[in-house]
Amino acid sequence: MPSRGVFACPSSGGGRGAIAEPVAELTDDAPLHPAVSMAGPLDAVPAQLAEQVEAVVREAVSNAVRHAGASALSVSVAVRDEVVRISVTDDGTGLPEDVSPSGLGNLRERAESAGGTFALESPPPAAGSGWTGRRR
Repeated sequence: MPSRGVFACPSSGGGRGAIAEPVAELTDDAPLHPAVSMAGPLDAVPAQLAEQVEAVVREAVSNAVRHAGASALSVSVAVRDEVVRISVTDDGTGLPEDVSPSGLGNLRERAESAGGTFALESPPPAAGSGWTGRRR
């Protein structure tokens, strides 16, 4: 069962390279095809939040590469109205019922520390995680 998540957070200042580079690095040797989309003023995101955004993208993509058995991966980062929204979706196997909460807990903690939220879905046809944060 594939996974899908959303992470939303206020905006910070990391730029498009902070998103594209980790995705390329983490999927370079993986048998999946990543699609990355970015919208809004990512360069205006404050540095502290940008670090959180990059870490969230790294964690979510790494999880998909290592655990999902996916052939497709979609990463979307959007900044609008001082909110950063990250969505990572794959077509993999989804989460097992006995999943370790450590990595997912990190994503949740990062969202909360940035004044945002974390949501995770693992139903077909697509699954993933999302993160939201607010610019301060």
